[in-house]
Amino acid sequence: VARNLFLGREPIKPPRFLNRMDQEAMNAVARDLLRQVGITKNIPPTTPIGSLSGGERQAVAIARAMHFDSDLIILDEPTNNLGVAETQGVLSFVRSARDSGHSCIFIAHNIHHVFQVVDRIVVMRRGKVVADDIDPKKTTVAEVERVITGMSDKEIRDAITDGRESHG
Repeated sequence: VARNLFLGREPIKPPRFLNRMDQEAMNAVARDLLRQVGITKNIPPTTPIGSLSGGERQAVAIARAMHFDSDLIILDEPTNNLGVAETQGVLSFVRSARDSGHSCIFIAHNIHHVFQVVDRIVVMRRGKVVADDIDPKKTTVAEVERVITGMSDKEIRDAITDGRESHG
């Protein structure tokens, strides 16, 4: 985990000319970052990335962006496969990054997570932008869902009614 977090940017122990990685510093930072992104279980920093769950791997990638203060952070479905604590850690990180002036692109299908962290919503359907610059503070989840599905209120009511009739 620690080596993955620092990949290519490992801290060096003095004297620098010996070029020895500071594994202790990397481990300490890794432990702290994992807690910050909501990983509650005690994952040793020496754990191979391949032995982590998908959600834990996602948390490590987010922790790397946090630590190196990235200018642009692209998060593609960052809360998929995460537990509640990890999801809250990711959403908190995105809010914090946004509030501190970082540019974040948050790609997600969970509209409730989107509403919690973004300043602007762009909706794409079949590879085309169908709505740009939706302000989540001035709209509702239901209105954005209508844009996402391309359905009118009547079509949504009909689909719900059809669903009830077929389950009967």
